[in-house]
Amino acid sequence: MSMSVVRVGGVEVLPLVDTFLLGDPRIFMPQHAEAFLRGYPELFDERGLLRMTITCFVVRSAGRTWLIDTGVGPRRRPGFPVGKLDQALREAGLTPEDIDGVIHTHLHIDHVGWNTVEGPDGTPVPYFPRAEHRVQRAEWEFWMQSEHLEGGEHPHLAECVAPIAERVRLHEGEEAIDAHLVFVPAPGHTPGHVAIGIASQGERAIIVGDASHHPVQLDHPDWSPVFDADPELAAKTRQRLFDEAAEDGRLWMAGHWPNSGVGRILRGEGRRVFQAL
Repeated sequence: MSMSVVRVGGVEVLPLVDTFLLGDPRIFMPQHAEAFLRGYPELFDERGLLRMTITCFVVRSAGRTWLIDTGVGPRRRPGFPVGKLDQALREAGLTPEDIDGVIHTHLHIDHVGWNTVEGPDGTPVPYFPRAEHRVQRAEWEFWMQSEHLEGGEHPHLAECVAPIAERVRLHEGEEAIDAHLVFVPAPGHTPGHVAIGIASQGERAIIVGDASHHPVQLDHPDWSPVFDADPELAAKTRQRLFDEAAEDGRLWMAGHWPNSGVGRILRGEGRRVFQAL
């Protein structure tokens, strides 16, 4: 599903939903599940599940078309619905050939799934035939270790990440991608996790990847899900990103937040609030 284009100065951002899923805090945030369910009952259905999204972002900047993350992909995977980014691209009038480059916030399964599809002989082939892939060096080197590639716990690495190795360009730290896009280090969720900063014509935005999974973390930035490799560092990163967004009014774009996850973080009376676009 495609949404409305968001303009950040001269940069265009189009959120594309790969799929929706129902999250269970008793599984992804067990240490805080009781407080989550008790404190925010309006967010849950009768089974105690809440709606979340897997959203990717098409970004048109400096004459190029980028895709930020590639969703869960077309393969059936435990715990995930099959992704429909291909359909969302078509609805937006785009083809895989239109994507000049893919920028990864990190290399978890639900952010690399459409990197490849099954080729005629059954082996993975790049879905975006012209695209280079931009990745943080720390992230790439961590996941390309043999214990991860060959251990069997992360089959998506062999299917969706290793096959695009020759197309990967590595970056380190807060490095510019073009005149308007920059990597923003946001560690904690994974060792090399980043957000993507946008600045154009005096306007700013940030695509936060998995630095935050749900708006409830505005009230509780220390509520880290089990997916965060370093929960304390992830909480510090969240706090920093929330504070920066509330301070200067930059647009906030979160791929797992409900609906488009696009809006602004405002300082309310004693708490932060999210104002969706």
